[in-house]
Formats: sequence, C-alpha cells, structure tokens
Amino acid sequence: MLPIPSGDAGTSATLAHMRMLARNASLQPLVRATAGRLVLGVSGFDGVTQARILRDWIEERVTFLADPATAEMLLEPTRVLHRILTAGIVQLDCDDVATLAATMGLAIGLRARFVVVGFSSPNAPFRHVWTELADARRVRWVAVDPTRPVAGLDSLAISRRGFVEV
Repeated sequence: MLPIPSGDAGTSATLAHMRMLARNASLQPLVRATAGRLVLGVSGFDGVTQARILRDWIEERVTFLADPATAEMLLEPTRVLHRILTAGIVQLDCDDVATLAATMGLAIGLRARFVVVGFSSPNAPFRHVWTELADARRVRWVAVDPTRPVAGLDSLAISRRGFVEV
C-alpha cells in the first residue's frame, strides 16, 4: 500500500495508477483472449456494440463492495478477471470496475477514459468513477458502471466532472 494525498491530488494519483494498471493488464494474454472471445463475431469496426457487450458481461458479474474506510485499494485487473472466470462473480468498488472495463476495452482496440464526478457543489470532492469505451472513429462513448446507484447518477446532483483518457 502506498500513501496518497487527499483531495484532487489524491484523485489524480489514484487515476494515474488505475491508468497504469489498465494499460499493463490490457497486454496480458488472458485479458485479450477473454475480451476477444466475448466480442467474437462482431465487426472490429463496431466499437459501440463491442463496448456494450463488454459492459453487459461485466455488469452481470460484479456487485458493489466498498473499500475499507481507511484505505484506497486498487486491484490488479488480471487477478480480478481470473476471479470472475473461476468464481463467476466478484465484489468490487467503482475504481476496480473502472480499471477492469478500461483494461478489457483496451485489449480489443477500444479507446477508454475514466469519468470522475463529485456531487452537491462545484468544490465537492470527487466521489465516483466509471469507464467509458468507444472505438477510434466514433464520438459516442458507452458507460460501464455496475456500481451506479439503482436510480442512476442522473437523479443525483453531479456538480463536478472530469475525464482522464486511458
């Protein structure tokens, strides 16, 4: 475990680590084979459909579990994927799901970005992150976020939003 600063500096440090984890894991044979198998039969030029398939697969296999109150834990995506493939389901928090989704998207040539949001006021801290996936030719992004509240984030007052390209 590494100490991270608080506030926006801590969010930036966490996102940088998530980005590194996703990029490194996207090159692993298990990740590429699994993501490739999921989109088998879909044109490599249809990134929206590929992203939706990955989103649906992840959302069916992840339930939310918060990190301990005293720590920000980041799980290595290849280990998370291995757990899904052996147990069928995993418990993750939003940053682990975002990292896994970015990893799988990158592995099959999709673009990925992290979206971070804060609630209630323009100075509120960032509290949630998810991944959006798209192909290189499209402007349309597909959100992957199974940890989102049942009512969805649209019903909450998002006051800050940031994007980090993976």
